[in-house]
Amino acid sequence: MKACLEFEDILRINRPEISKLREIGDSFESVDQDGACEAFGQQVQLLEGAVIQCYKIAAVVARKKGGDLSEVAEVWEQMSQFCQLALEELRSLKNKYPHCGTAQLYDRVLDYKLAADKRLQAVQEEIECEKRSAIPNGLFPDPS
Repeated sequence: MKACLEFEDILRINRPEISKLREIGDSFESVDQDGACEAFGQQVQLLEGAVIQCYKIAAVVARKKGGDLSEVAEVWEQMSQFCQLALEELRSLKNKYPHCGTAQLYDRVLDYKLAADKRLQAVQEEIECEKRSAIPNGLFPDPS
């Protein structure tokens, strides 16, 4: 029996990295507190790895679903939403931890979100184009 993992499962597995960022960020009163920047910076790296990995997997999954454009669009929409969740957490923490890689990760995640949005828009345009250029039934004789 072959196990099947959906892209949604990959995102669900990686979503705790986002909430863990908030937990670690809130566990220290100040960035000057012993170990604060190290602990937070480590979580920043873990979240960065999760975003990059999810994006790579999204590209592979989208390519494999290439025949069904609505499924491809769903993959890119989910990736965009994942990035948006990360951005929301990073936005609120980048001022508290400015020297722990937060601002740089915010910019990187924003780049991935914009790239996912761009791919989503391209797929949506292709779907719309297919709808407009569909050959009407009865235009050509039935070959059977």
